[in-house]
Amino acid sequence: MRSLLTRRARQLAVPVVAGALLASGATATAAAGEFELTLDTGHIDAFTLRWVDQNLEVDLQEDVTGHHVLHEPEDVLLQVKPESALVLPDPVPPSLSFLGAPGDTVYYLPQTQDPALIWPGWSTEQIPAGVFTNPLRIEITDVQGPGDVFLWQTGSFGESISVLGGGFQLPGTISPNANVHAHANWAFTETGRYTLTVQASGTLAAGGTVTSAPATYTFQVGDADPAPSTTLSISGLAGQYDPGDAVTLTAVQDPPTGLDHYHWFTRAPGTQEWVVVPDAGTDVYSFTATAEHDGVQVIARLYGEGHAVVAESAPVTIAVEDDGQEPEPELSQRIVATLPEDEGALVASVDPEDNEVVMSDFELSPAADRWTSAGDLRPVTVTDTRAAAPGWVVSGQVSDFTAGGEVLPGRHLGWTPLVAEQPGDGGVTAGAAVAPGLTSGDGLSVSRPLATAAAGDGTGTSRLGAGLLIEAPTTLVPGVYEATITFTAI
Repeated sequence: MRSLLTRRARQLAVPVVAGALLASGATATAAAGEFELTLDTGHIDAFTLRWVDQNLEVDLQEDVTGHHVLHEPEDVLLQVKPESALVLPDPVPPSLSFLGAPGDTVYYLPQTQDPALIWPGWSTEQIPAGVFTNPLRIEITDVQGPGDVFLWQTGSFGESISVLGGGFQLPGTISPNANVHAHANWAFTETGRYTLTVQASGTLAAGGTVTSAPATYTFQVGDADPAPSTTLSISGLAGQYDPGDAVTLTAVQDPPTGLDHYHWFTRAPGTQEWVVVPDAGTDVYSFTATAEHDGVQVIARLYGEGHAVVAESAPVTIAVEDDGQEPEPELSQRIVATLPEDEGALVASVDPEDNEVVMSDFELSPAADRWTSAGDLRPVTVTDTRAAAPGWVVSGQVSDFTAGGEVLPGRHLGWTPLVAEQPGDGGVTAGAAVAPGLTSGDGLSVSRPLATAAAGDGTGTSRLGAGLLIEAPTTLVPGVYEATITFTAI
């Protein structure tokens, strides 16, 4: 039995909306429902590992709004208040030299609870005895933010002790035993918004490894900068175009904010999905009208710090009249090609001669409880020539596998991303591994990061890849199963 994946490049945009929760010691955010809960004081087991329905989960547990209240990490903003600021003394103690030089300011959350600040730690107390062999692993796979993040414990004599197996700076891996509850020192070197990607794993006592789905934690260090208040509209739309006409649309801010990071999106007639327009990152979007543009809707979005949407225009609709006649040829032509100094391009591509992934024949797993098939993603090339280097994210999502009338849901595919090639200091980071969703989880049926580049990184050409794994039930009907994996570059 063989399985076959093909792929094509595509762009997607997915809005996220959350509600709000008010409780003692916690506040609801005003950032357009971005988080359900903001915590700025109190005891928080930020990385709480749980064994639920034979699955390993990473949750956030807090004792601020109640006792051992559980949340999805993505629903909570962890506020590191300005009062946490600490100026490093002169001289800096040797045990803290990794934090910076005398006079530098860090934002410090101590290992011992300060009632005026949040007190984040981790807990494996909800892992039943005998399920895993020690130690478990809490892997902080990625840190995005304006500065560095450090995590360490203080020994009995004031010495700094690594909880990451060596070193003090995140990313890194915490390796606690089961039934452990611990806290540590945290330090952030700059104010602003930080996101941490966290994934847990463990070795089962009965054999085999279990990995959780990745979770995202958000820390706001210092006061959040309020987003500028503005409305966005689109000007320049004509009532009707003929095929071959130039269409130039301009996004207009009222009042102007000084922000200049845009994305344009289109939606075809009869569809619900907004698709991002590649290489349209300014306030102007130009293209040549064709018959296929008739009825297409267009919106513009303005972005602020942390790629947060500040404003979105109302949609406009393109009207193109196609009378079936070829346009009359012009007696002269004007050709203009411009590469603005402040604009380049972000291009993601696959080689059309190398765009088919042939997986291995399905084989029974050693436990004989599932079919498995492995393969390697064909190279995805990302080139960023934008002088501003705003960073980028390339994500992938797979359709369902089909073999005639048989269907294997796309969640059964997982991957382990890798960065095969990048410029010397490209700063490109592979996405987190995603396990196949044989018994639970979404696998790659939802969009997952293949690689990311933070602002200031990712320029030049990088090549991405991934190891692929399908896990299918033993009831799978024989056949050649095919699916399509699509990629987004934003």
